Amino acid sequence: MIFLLLFAILPLLDKDWSAAQDLNGPEAQAASPDGLQSPGPVLSPGSPKPVDIASAPPSTAEASTVLPEVEVSGELPGPASTAINAYGTEMSILDTPREVTPISREQLDTVAPGNLMGYDDLAPLIPSLTTMAPAGDYSVEPFIRGLPGTVFRNGMLVGLESYGTSGPMPNFLAYENIDVVQGPVSAVFGAREMAAGYVNDVTKQPYFDRFRGDAQYSMGMYDQNRWNLDIGGPFARGKAAYRFDYSGQDSGSYYEGAYMHSQDFYLALSAHPSENYTIDSNFEFDTLGFNLPLGINRPDQALIDSGLYQSGNMIGWLGPNGTFHPGIGTSVPGQGYVVQWGPQVPISLRNNLANLAGSGNRNMYGVAQIIQTLKLSDDLRIVNNTMFEYFNMLQDPLANSNFSYTPGDWLIEHRLEAQAKTETPIGRLALFHELDGGIFFWFDSQTDYTETSRIADNFWNMTQPLTRSGLLPPITMAQAVRAGDIYLTDIPVPGVPGMTYNTDNFSTAQSQFFQVSPFVQDNIRLGEKWNLLLGARLQWYEIANSEPPGTPPALMLQSNYSILEPQANASLSYKPYPWMNAYFTYSYAQTAGMDVLGAFCPAFTSSYYHLTNIMYESGVKLNLLRDKLFLSAEGFYYSTFFPVTVLPGGFTPLTPADVLGAELAGTYQPNRNWTYNFGFDYLTGEEFWTQSAAQTGPTVIQNYSAATAARYNLPVDPYTTLPTGTYPFIGFPHEHGTAMATYKSDSGFGASLWLWIQSGMFLSYDYATRIPVDYTLNASLFYTTKRWEARVQIYNLTNNHYWFPTGTGFQGDRVYNYDKVLIGLPFWVMGTVRVFF
Repeated sequence: MIFLLLFAILPLLDKDWSAAQDLNGPEAQAASPDGLQSPGPVLSPGSPKPVDIASAPPSTAEASTVLPEVEVSGELPGPASTAINAYGTEMSILDTPREVTPISREQLDTVAPGNLMGYDDLAPLIPSLTTMAPAGDYSVEPFIRGLPGTVFRNGMLVGLESYGTSGPMPNFLAYENIDVVQGPVSAVFGAREMAAGYVNDVTKQPYFDRFRGDAQYSMGMYDQNRWNLDIGGPFARGKAAYRFDYSGQDSGSYYEGAYMHSQDFYLALSAHPSENYTIDSNFEFDTLGFNLPLGINRPDQALIDSGLYQSGNMIGWLGPNGTFHPGIGTSVPGQGYVVQWGPQVPISLRNNLANLAGSGNRNMYGVAQIIQTLKLSDDLRIVNNTMFEYFNMLQDPLANSNFSYTPGDWLIEHRLEAQAKTETPIGRLALFHELDGGIFFWFDSQTDYTETSRIADNFWNMTQPLTRSGLLPPITMAQAVRAGDIYLTDIPVPGVPGMTYNTDNFSTAQSQFFQVSPFVQDNIRLGEKWNLLLGARLQWYEIANSEPPGTPPALMLQSNYSILEPQANASLSYKPYPWMNAYFTYSYAQTAGMDVLGAFCPAFTSSYYHLTNIMYESGVKLNLLRDKLFLSAEGFYYSTFFPVTVLPGGFTPLTPADVLGAELAGTYQPNRNWTYNFGFDYLTGEEFWTQSAAQTGPTVIQNYSAATAARYNLPVDPYTTLPTGTYPFIGFPHEHGTAMATYKSDSGFGASLWLWIQSGMFLSYDYATRIPVDYTLNASLFYTTKRWEARVQIYNLTNNHYWFPTGTGFQGDRVYNYDKVLIGLPFWVMGTVRVFF
């Protein structure tokens, strides 16, 4: 109510409220204090100069960022003309032979002011994004078309993460905009995982025109408290400029025991010593302490449909050969835990499996990036891009013993490239080339500890408080030997009391590697209507792996490899009209499996470094109604390999999987006041276990619901390996839809309404328990002047109950879907006040 009252009071306190203008519409005129037009999207530092993009310094109220060398044009481009550089060199969305979703700073603030909680929060803006509950971490990569989406920062790989659920949390307040590309990674950036898309986070850039700043505070239901300070301006007589952003959060949660405490610092420095030489740098340091909402264990149809929980207390556990042991103990794979089942009873949906004293995560992340650009002529530029990352992590969701720890992983990347434009006459035909070629260097040093032998959730009875006395004890080496698998041994993590890890589990590793990757990309214009984009890359690794310090000699593994991974892609485009572009893309890439944070494991054999990914895409883009309506449609087929759950000492087969689908998206901007965005996609995916080397099916923690276990008196969490066969993806909705409408009046008032919806999905490979259709309808009301802005966000207007699986599609945590599910947030409200200076 406080923020609704502000809407009524604040306009009366500001004499200039009636002069507030729309600052972002495609036909926006002079609205800033300087009488200058608002800018379009910001490109990464080092990008070629865009053509016909309005980019004068923005108004204080908009607080957008602009690279100063870009010239002002008569009007802002429509959605099809928006420039991106997710291919290395700048291209318009219409000409890019991929499905592209650019996300502006304004859209980020609309969906979640005061910072987002992972890439899943972008689901209302990206129709192909698949969401899931946090497992080890929040979503540090987006899941695009059922596969992880690799993250880049101003064109450089964010390398200390793995499969989207372990790695540094993104600080979205450090980004000016985000380019989301559905499809294979370009040769310039390079594919490092089995990905069906990627994002390029474009960081905030300094202000060269004058000092600017804003401060904001967000407060919401369920103890949400977030704040941000963003300032910048020129120095050194306008030859250099800076941008500083500080954001923090001290928030509780709707979910019991969950919280987020963060402090994020970002600094950008840029200098233009001469007209032809620029230096752009950015630095970030983030600290986070948080406890995850892991959700509720023992999921079944009654819990999902009616909020009824299958009660019952664990009375014992099964040892080797099914021997029953009463009381608390740790079972071995293939056996499980015995529960004395009770009735199904109502349970608070706010209940949280991580609500246990001592449970929580701690992250520390640092990054430094320097980009140098030397313009030798109008047709030739040299770009030097260097980035350093450091990450310290402790994941301690105590109740299910899924520990991960790294004392401090780090990497350094360097890309030197030349971007050139040339013309090759062939008789009467002239071929125009946009070349981007160079070499990429990457050194990575990681030490990662991961526990996988004690992951079990369903022995807990969540109708009772969780206590530390119910924790499963570590498995000793003697017990592991009796179970026939010495690698089940729980080893104490050096320097971290109470935390253990396993070896030979394809997650734990001490890994150092060096990569050298030459690459070339040629964008060839064949006359007026045809375009051929060719890219090639060769990734050479020198790798040294072992188990980390603290590992007993009997459990120590080591491996060394020299690896070559070829990658190539080609896209043919045809523009029969200036407003239409049809294209076909083929991509081939070899990538490698990864440990918990993106390095390699000593148990990997050569085949794990040569996972073949083949992608086909065909689409059409239409720029209609005088650059006001942009439509795109695409069909795609991906053939890749699946990451699977590995028990310590277990064999991980290389299991192929296919994804087939189609996507439709559109943006309509009839005038500067209205904007509409919409999207829909259909996906289907299958795992082909008939082709696995082990001739088995997938391994899951449990493949039946709690109701089934209670009905037939079955043990829980037995770690079951299923028979060979073809399995459709689980935790995987086939349809996704998004829609957003935004209105901004010339007097400063505005509103946004957006819908996210996805079809139902089965939790596990028995295809018996199903999450129904999920959706949320959300709204934002705002009022903006030159001096301040007030905004109210209303989430889940209809208070719909919707659920998330633990893992989706390709994601490895899908095997825990019968161990826990998470209810989505109910109706809630957040308000934000922002002051410009």
